[in-house]
Amino acid sequence: MVKADPGARSRGVWLVVNTQPQRESLATSNLRNQGYEVYAPVLRKQTRHARRVRETLAPLFPGYVFVRWHVSAMRWRPILSTVGVRSIVCNGDRPSPLCDAVIDALKARERDGIIARSGSPRKIGHRVQIARGPFEGIAGEIIALCERERLVVLMNLLNRPIKVTVSEDHLLAC
Repeated sequence: MVKADPGARSRGVWLVVNTQPQRESLATSNLRNQGYEVYAPVLRKQTRHARRVRETLAPLFPGYVFVRWHVSAMRWRPILSTVGVRSIVCNGDRPSPLCDAVIDALKARERDGIIARSGSPRKIGHRVQIARGPFEGIAGEIIALCERERLVVLMNLLNRPIKVTVSEDHLLAC
């Protein structure tokens, strides 16, 4: 059982707010205008369109932002009527508070306001071998790093170069 922090009432607690699809920035802006402290962590993401690769900022948790709620000083129901907000994560009919340690851990990973990805030992240009799956035993070269610990590997299959996206844990170093 987690003990309540006696200072939490004065500092406030974090609530998890579900936003409308792709409306995190709108909800964040409107909540801040109402006086709430909002935390919406972002990370760098590569997007491809028409043969162009562009780096953009994307929400770490799409569809969610964190709002600090001061239990004694603020009502939480106005959050629900904020433009861009869908709901609050609740336990029964009361908002479910999030431990400060979660937010602190996320903020500790930030570099210049952007969440830094966990370091991967794999780099573009490394030679790897597929360890399991339909391409087991075939070697290739990493040509791109994707989200969710996935990599794009260029391998020679049937005398032609083939790009395959695989999970990092399916690879062995060559």
